[in-house]
Amino acid sequence: MKKKQCTILLTIILVVSSIAGCSKTESSVSEDYSYHWKLATTESEDYYMTQLSQRFLDLVSEKTDGKVTGEVFASGQLGGLVDALEGLEMGNIDVVMDGVSSLSAVNDMFNAWCLPFLYDSKEHQYLFWDKHFDEVSDLIAEESGYRLVSIIDGMNRELSSTVPVNSLSDLKGLKVRVPNIPGYVRIWECLGAAPIPMSLSEVYTSIQTGVVQGQENDIALTLSLNFYDVAPYCVITDHVPYEGSFYFNEATYQSYPEELKQAIKEAAEEIKLESRSMIAELEQQTMDKIEEKGVTICRPDLAEFKEATKTMYEEYPSCQPIIELVEQARSEL
Repeated sequence: MKKKQCTILLTIILVVSSIAGCSKTESSVSEDYSYHWKLATTESEDYYMTQLSQRFLDLVSEKTDGKVTGEVFASGQLGGLVDALEGLEMGNIDVVMDGVSSLSAVNDMFNAWCLPFLYDSKEHQYLFWDKHFDEVSDLIAEESGYRLVSIIDGMNRELSSTVPVNSLSDLKGLKVRVPNIPGYVRIWECLGAAPIPMSLSEVYTSIQTGVVQGQENDIALTLSLNFYDVAPYCVITDHVPYEGSFYFNEATYQSYPEELKQAIKEAAEEIKLESRSMIAELEQQTMDKIEEKGVTICRPDLAEFKEATKTMYEEYPSCQPIIELVEQARSEL
């Protein structure tokens, strides 16, 4: 009997030791990691979103005690957006930073951020992201395979043109350069203009030679590229806000230790708040510089612009889950 009791006791000790050993091993694995991330973006090195991308990597490194390091490859060094996203899927690239609307090139759900006048105000926009970010991130991950981890605030897109635009009728037949994003093209079609998709590098010369009569971008980018020199009318259309984000491959993101995912979440929240502060200051500074250059500011009544483009909300059924969350945020104001 005594021998049997000793055998049972020894078995219990071995089982407990085994469990403890496994637990210790699993814990060690979860904490023992090291990554050097490549972050790809098509934005220029001096663009504020690119600068915030390096800041994001630095914050993650700080929060993981140096277990994660990284570098930013700007200006399309690792290829265009589609190339970068393919690299994300293949594991050659770890993070991509680009505009949320830009990803409509690879997945229809992102067309939600191409829809004109999506938000009523900055307050509405911020409330939407602050209250519904996790829902949006999960929807996008499930639909596209990309995990959106932050939102980088940006300015609204505005028109710069060679002629004044004070009403919707002034846009009729106006040749406007737009990015090669179907949703953006559709906006200007609805407004009665003649949108022409074109590379950004061709815009200045194309305005000079009359190939196009204007282009649309945020005022900071328009100013930095000297477009107001050839298109001296700044038309406040506020048709689409430019918002950026950091994207991970969803499967890769879910494989990260919880400690790292928490570090990513905390760093992403800090970037969101920093970008909001930056934008408020940058927008005012840019407007002051534009006025100093003698650019004419046009402020048409946007009610007729909204009416002309509202049909787009029925043209993108895949965007409805996002639109419903935007509507919910509107009711929560």
